[in-house]
Amino acid sequence: MKSELSDSNFAIGAVARLTGIPMDTLRIWERRYRAVVPQRSSQNRRFYSRDDVTRLMLIKQLVELGEPVSTVVHLKEMELRKRLNEHAEIQQAGSQAATPIRREGTTDRVLVFGDVLPYQMSHWITELEPLELLGGHNLFNEFEQAVLKHQPEILLVEFPALQAEAVTRLQELMLKAQCQRIILIYAFATRLLLERVRKLGVITLRAPVTPAILLEACHPPHHQVRAEINFGLHTTDITPRRFNGKQLAMISGVSSRLVCECPQHLVDLVSRVAAFEQYSLDCELRTPHDAVIHERLHRMAAHARATLEGALSYLLESEKIELSDHESAESVR
Repeated sequence: MKSELSDSNFAIGAVARLTGIPMDTLRIWERRYRAVVPQRSSQNRRFYSRDDVTRLMLIKQLVELGEPVSTVVHLKEMELRKRLNEHAEIQQAGSQAATPIRREGTTDRVLVFGDVLPYQMSHWITELEPLELLGGHNLFNEFEQAVLKHQPEILLVEFPALQAEAVTRLQELMLKAQCQRIILIYAFATRLLLERVRKLGVITLRAPVTPAILLEACHPPHHQVRAEINFGLHTTDITPRRFNGKQLAMISGVSSRLVCECPQHLVDLVSRVAAFEQYSLDCELRTPHDAVIHERLHRMAAHARATLEGALSYLLESEKIELSDHESAESVR
């Protein structure tokens, strides 16, 4: 029996789940408009390609924006994307005219990657306040460049069928970026790959999603533990990092009344243990046969780092050294 995901093909039930288009509607669009022409198996079952799925998602998005299906169903993919961009520009212009000026520091800036999600986000932007949408990208290289340039607080990433290569690219991006949160929207993924991305601290949402679901993922209730995406913390029993690299460098340069160099030594220890913490996580992901060993090393390193950060925090408090709100992710206790 042919698998739904073999040869990058999707059965009609899988396409319905992925796009949110009912199977009866898919059949009508195929029969009446020839929106896509799926392949047929020897048992006459429909199988859709990735390009078919992307095309159907673009058409559905335009229909949700009020376009009659008969006027968009025959457009080429480039034309569909162009029309969606036009809708996004109109929506953004209206949103900017109607939205009051927000105070600096009250919003989280968001960058989006995916085939359809960027257009959905531009359509939902008024429902997603106080998020600030910086832009959306269909090419991962362009998305990566935008992330490094703008350093947004939140990344929304859409991979309908999650593959190992996508997880690797996400991990590499996380090591470079300084975002607070990465949210992955997927429709199909193996349990192993989902465990990998969750261990990286990535929040996973199964498609289709709504503005309310996205907003809750971006701004969870205060009682939920916020994973520190930058450093790959992936379990609730691992304490998130208290100081990032920039803060440690600032602390190292602050003058102290102490004759010794304890602040500098503690900064060095925290930095080294945090580096090993990340290194052990990388080993856990890259050498599955030793995953149990490296996961334990990762947990122990995280515990040691948290203890040293507690000592550093105590020293800062004793010396009455305060990090400014601009530099500190959280107040030093």
